[in-house]
Amino acid sequence: MAKSQLRGDFRNAVLARLTPGNLEGLRPHLHPISLEVKQVIYQPNQPIQDIFFVEIGMISVVSLMDDGRSIEVGTIGRESVAGAVVLLGAKSIPYQAYVQIAGHGHRIGAAELKEAAKQDDELRDVLSRAQVAFHTQTMQSVACNGLHSVTQRCCRWLLMSQDRINGDAVPLTHEFLALMLGVRRASVTDVLRPIQDRGWIQSNRGEITVLDRKGLESGSCECYRIVIDLQKELLA
Repeated sequence: MAKSQLRGDFRNAVLARLTPGNLEGLRPHLHPISLEVKQVIYQPNQPIQDIFFVEIGMISVVSLMDDGRSIEVGTIGRESVAGAVVLLGAKSIPYQAYVQIAGHGHRIGAAELKEAAKQDDELRDVLSRAQVAFHTQTMQSVACNGLHSVTQRCCRWLLMSQDRINGDAVPLTHEFLALMLGVRRASVTDVLRPIQDRGWIQSNRGEITVLDRKGLESGSCECYRIVIDLQKELLA
C-alpha cells in the first residue's frame, strides 16, 4: 500500500506523519473512540493509562485550585496527542484533562505506546516533536495572558478552536469561553460584543460561528501565528 494511502487514514497530525511501517506496528493497538463534551480523560495526579490521538474535537487541560477556581492551561486537538508525557518519564500530570469540543479519535494504552516508542526511533521523534509543540503553546499562553488584551486573546482562542473542527460553527458555551480566557462568565458577552459588531463572528446559544476568519486573525495577537508556525514546522 502506498504511503499516501496509509497516512490518509488519519487526520491527526502525529499519526499522519508516520511512515507505513510505523503505522502498521501501531494499528493493532489503536482503538477508535468517541469524544463527548465534558468527558474526563485524566484526573490530577492519577496514573495515565491511555494516550489519545484526536482526529476531530478539542481536549482542555485545566488547572484546578484548592478554592474551586479553575483555568485552562492548554488545549489539544488533531495537531498533537494527549498523554505523551509518559514517554518523558511522567506517570501522571497535576491537571485535569477533559473534552471541550466533541469529536472522535484513537486511543492506545500507555504501556503499548511506550513499548512501541522504545523500538522505533522515528515514532519516538514524532511524539517528542508533538510534545515540544504543546509545551510551546502553554508557554506562549503565559505571555499572551500577561501582555495582550482579552479581545486579542478571545480572537486567538476562537481561531484555535476552529482549527480543531470541520466547518465554521464552533460549539463553545460561555462557560467554556470564560474558562479559556480566565474571566467571569458574566463578562463573556462583553468580550464577544466588539468582535461580533465587526462582523467577524455570530454568537448564538452554545455556538459561535466564524464569519470572517481573516478578520479574527487581524484582531488576534502574534501568539496564534507563533504557535501555528511551530506546529507546521515540527509536524508538517
